Amino acid sequence: MATSQFTSPLAVDTIQTPRRKTLSTPPDTPVYQSDHESPAPKKKNGQKPIVEFPYDLEVVRDSDGASVEFGRGVWSKVYKATSSMSTGRPMMMTPPSSPTISTSTKSSRVVAVKAPLRRDAHPILRAEAHILSRIASTSGADEERDYVVPFFGYIPSSNALVLQALPLSLSTHIETCADYARKHFSTRTMFDPVTPHWRELATQLIKGLDWLHTEIDVVHGDIKPHNILLRPRQTLTSSEEAGAGVEMEYEALYADFSSAHFISSANTEECATGEGALTPPFAAPELLTLNAMKSSAPLSTPASDVFALALTLLAAATGDVLVYSGTTSAMQRLAMSREGWRALDYVRSGANASRLGRGRDGFVGRVIQGGIVREVEERVTAREWLDMFV
Repeated sequence: MATSQFTSPLAVDTIQTPRRKTLSTPPDTPVYQSDHESPAPKKKNGQKPIVEFPYDLEVVRDSDGASVEFGRGVWSKVYKATSSMSTGRPMMMTPPSSPTISTSTKSSRVVAVKAPLRRDAHPILRAEAHILSRIASTSGADEERDYVVPFFGYIPSSNALVLQALPLSLSTHIETCADYARKHFSTRTMFDPVTPHWRELATQLIKGLDWLHTEIDVVHGDIKPHNILLRPRQTLTSSEEAGAGVEMEYEALYADFSSAHFISSANTEECATGEGALTPPFAAPELLTLNAMKSSAPLSTPASDVFALALTLLAAATGDVLVYSGTTSAMQRLAMSREGWRALDYVRSGANASRLGRGRDGFVGRVIQGGIVREVEERVTAREWLDMFV
């Protein structure tokens, strides 16, 4: 990936599953909104309300008057904006009650506004808002802060999401670390993962995945380095610890829930699921069969999330965001991804084999192997995976 972005152009091929017909692309959607211009969505059948964004936004523009983008994906652009927000958490606004804005201290802050690129993206972003609202309403503040990019609210009139602005993605960080490793190669560090503090990164992400699956009842559906954002940690209280470099300098947070869905049928009835997106090589092999790719139902599962995270961690260890970078075509990468349980064999035969750890049973290799087992029922759960880090 060429630039640091919130939602970035993919450096890998994304396959959209056939859920909805693509309509014509609408004009750019304005994101200047106020609480008076954004009516709250109606509540259906006991459905929990979406968290709405009640504050004014001002889009940041460049010298030519164009909006400044953090990036864009298949369905949406992510704009840079500023807002005078209360320091409190976003509020649930349920009609017919009028929103009440806290009189607590407000401060202007930079936010990321995820707005649809085309008309058929509207229900997708609304479904994502349902997922993020569930996370915001059922989780503790500390948990949400630790595992998921903070969600500030939804703007119904423009179908836009307002989130914390975090411009650095894991994919960009991996590429930066890989470039540094190539320029400063050393036999002393050749058996270490390319990304520093790999073990802590893995622990953070596996804990977050277990939390999503067990506490929030959600499958992410499109885990990859591009959908994990890095937030700089608060300054360490101990200058000695900071100097020793004992702690990872970033917190890794899950982003882009446009392919997410609830695990249980009870939750699924509450809101539509997002649009399916498959990104080889991170998509699990069972999702890349012809029958699976033709299905209109969301087939991603907790086990396929585990596979996707395993390949993400493999990319972080080797420095190769494409995993199968030696392949010459998208079709060849897809063919190899359909046998993704062999990913470690591919890496062991290449230039990055040492990054898996010393010997065939190096720690990184053992961690990855547990998450890419071919038989879905034998693949570790996120909670079982954590036992390897004790």
